[in-house]
Amino acid sequence: MLACRVGGATLIVGMVVLYGCTDSGTDPAPDPGSRPSGTTNVSFARDVLPILHDRACAECHGNDGGLSIHTVAGLLSGGVHGPAVVPGNADSSLLVRKLRTPPPFGDRMPKGGAPLPESSITVIRNWINQGAANN
Repeated sequence: MLACRVGGATLIVGMVVLYGCTDSGTDPAPDPGSRPSGTTNVSFARDVLPILHDRACAECHGNDGGLSIHTVAGLLSGGVHGPAVVPGNADSSLLVRKLRTPPPFGDRMPKGGAPLPESSITVIRNWINQGAANN
C-alpha cells in the first residue's frame, strides 16, 4: 500500500489498483469462436463435415461406389486409391494431399471449383492429426 501527503490529506493508493491485478488462479475461459489450430479438439460432425458439404464434395464422392465423404468410416475405407484418411498423419492422407497443388494424381479437389481456403484445410489437417475421431 502506498501513502502520500497531498495538501494536508493523506491518500492511500494501491489497494484498488492492486486488487484489480490479483491473480484469481484460473485462466479465463477461451472464446468459443476462436479455436487456435491444433489446440482444440476438432469434431468431424461439427467442423469437418460442414466444410466437405459446403464445397459440394458429396456430389462426386457420395454413396455410388468409390470414395464416400459422408462418414468417417467412408473416409477410412477410401476408394480406388485407398484410404482417404490416415489417422494421426495428415501429410500422408489423400484427402489433404488432393486439396493441395499439385495433387499426387488426377486433379486438385474440388474438381473444377475454387481451392479450399487454407483455414479449412487446417481444420481438416488438425482433425486427422488428432486421430480422425468419429465425433
